Amino acid sequence: MPFDLKDMNWLAVVVAAVATFLIGGVWYAGLFAKPFQRLNGYSDAQLAEMRRRRPPPVFFGILLVCYFVMAFTVALIVNGLGLRVWMSGLVVGFALWVLVVAIQASGHVASSKPWSALGLDAAYQLIYLLMSGALIAGWR
Repeated sequence: MPFDLKDMNWLAVVVAAVATFLIGGVWYAGLFAKPFQRLNGYSDAQLAEMRRRRPPPVFFGILLVCYFVMAFTVALIVNGLGLRVWMSGLVVGFALWVLVVAIQASGHVASSKPWSALGLDAAYQLIYLLMSGALIAGWR
């Protein structure tokens, strides 16, 4: 059976999820914190209110769960296809990224945010989906 969970490399899934979380921290809280705020039209007061409504343990906990689900899904696809080479994982990651960007763009077109806001998120997602696919396919 191609989707047998006993073949799942759970450590690779957890490492991909945690790596995605850490890359996101560097991306959104470090390198692109101000552009993210500006592109999304958030004032300092709005960011403070967002933090109040979702305190860090809740916010980061939800992110980790989401990243685990994403890494698990990548692993299901990689294992279901029988991929065992990191380059094949890159292809899966890229294909998933194309799907994600198409979904996001279909919602973004009706928003008032600039396309560069979508671009900032899409670039981060490309990085972590490529990394996750390569890591999960190549780690045996």
